[in-house]
Formats: sequence, C-alpha cells, structure tokens
Amino acid sequence: MQFNKLSAAALLLISCSVAAQVPLTKAEILGTWQIDKESNNSDGSKARTSNTTWTFRDDGTLEGVMHDADAHARLEQMRAILNYSVDGGKIVKQAAPGRSKMETCEAVEKSGNNMVLKCQSLYFFMSKK
Repeated sequence: MQFNKLSAAALLLISCSVAAQVPLTKAEILGTWQIDKESNNSDGSKARTSNTTWTFRDDGTLEGVMHDADAHARLEQMRAILNYSVDGGKIVKQAAPGRSKMETCEAVEKSGNNMVLKCQSLYFFMSKK
C-alpha cells in the first residue's frame, strides 16, 4: 500500500514537471510566428502540418493568416484579427473574431526562436520568423 502511494506521488510529480509553464512577456512574443505543426499531443506525435502565421503586434492585436495549398479550396488565404494580452506569463486571446470569449494559451516549451504553445487541448509548434 505504501509503495502505491509513493509511486502515485512520483507519477504526479513527473507529470507536473512535463507540463511546466514557461512564463512569457509581451516583448518575447512580438513579431511573426510560423506554426509548423499542430497536435493534440505535447510530444507532437500525430501532428498535422500547418501553413499558418500569427503576428503579435504591440497594439494588442494578433493577426492570423492561413494559406491553403489545396487546389480545390474555396479560399486560398484566410486572415483574422484577434485581440490578445499577456497576463501572468500566459497569452489571453480571443477564441474567434468578433466574439467576446477569451482563451488562455501557455508556453510549455521555449528555446530561442522556437516555442510550443498550448491553447486549450491543442499544441502549436511554432518558430519565429
């Protein structure tokens, strides 16, 4: 019984350290970020490639641009402007254009010009352009 409690505590400690948040500042995220892939998994497995950029501006707006390479797509490019802020080291952004609902995104990994951002249950693997 003691062993089960100890192993459960160790597992909890390991899982907490894997999902550790990297605090962000507005200055760090300003500029254009290429979303290289999106995944439901933190390790990037079963990811789908993305041809999307997010541009964080100093005025508190985020411009998202998605390019579709599909020849049969109705739109070649889609663009959206969202409001965002950095609060407590996390990005708080509009969930969709024109809506008041906000979502919180946190960096789970950041090194140099690469970052893994978790928004709800989706991980964005990004590189700064």
